Amino acid sequence: MSEAIYTEPDMTKKVKFDRGEMEERIVDIYVSADTLRDGETSTKREETADTAPNNGPGDQHSEPDSSGKRPFLVAAVCLGLLCVLLLAGIIGLSVHYNRVIKNSEDERNNLSQSFSLYKTNTTAERDQLQTRYNNLTEEKGHIQAKLFVIEQQCQEGWRYFDSRYYFLSTEKKTWEKSRQDCLERGADLVVINSREEQTFLFNLHLRAWIGLTDSVTEGTWTWVDGTSLTTGYWGAGQPDDIGQEDCVEIYYGEDDPVQTWNDDKCHKYHNWICEKVM
Repeated sequence: MSEAIYTEPDMTKKVKFDRGEMEERIVDIYVSADTLRDGETSTKREETADTAPNNGPGDQHSEPDSSGKRPFLVAAVCLGLLCVLLLAGIIGLSVHYNRVIKNSEDERNNLSQSFSLYKTNTTAERDQLQTRYNNLTEEKGHIQAKLFVIEQQCQEGWRYFDSRYYFLSTEKKTWEKSRQDCLERGADLVVINSREEQTFLFNLHLRAWIGLTDSVTEGTWTWVDGTSLTTGYWGAGQPDDIGQEDCVEIYYGEDDPVQTWNDDKCHKYHNWICEKVM
């Protein structure tokens, strides 16, 4: 019957149908179409039943196939994880970068402070060294000048001790004339102010006038600079003032260098010692 339906009709022929025969043919066509549709539907159901999974007895409907959606779901999950990892990496790099910047700034500040402190200390040390150099240079000049003066004075017969010059006479005069000679040299008879000075003069091995007298007031010993005697280095039993002895000499013949003074008559002739400050 189906073959008769799908057979291409010959449109050149003229066929005559009566009304009853036309109606019968129309009915046959619908019946054939329904039968063909039912067969195709049954075939599709069998194919679906063969490919659908067996869900066991009692299942009325089969689930739709979702295998086509899985690649998209996996891709979406991977993309999400990639975004999360990328965000975590960006955050980590930002934290690390900020830490590096902060450490660099701290190190730069420390280096700047260290350099400033070093520069300050170096400047202060340089100034101290410059000041010390200037002082040493000035001191060197003073020493050279002093040495020059000492050399000149020594050539003229002067001795140097503790910033003072001492002139030792080679002739003998009275106490007054001895002092006059010292004044003419820009000095005066020696004034002994310390034990060290006394020892130095004793070691010159001279019996010589010094600048001490009580000619103004008997018993009151006064130096030529106007100061009163505070510490004396008298020999044993001196001063004895025998026969108006008002002037003092240092006498090297004694054993103890700090017990060598002797009072004597001022008109006697002795060597003398002049003194002047540098």
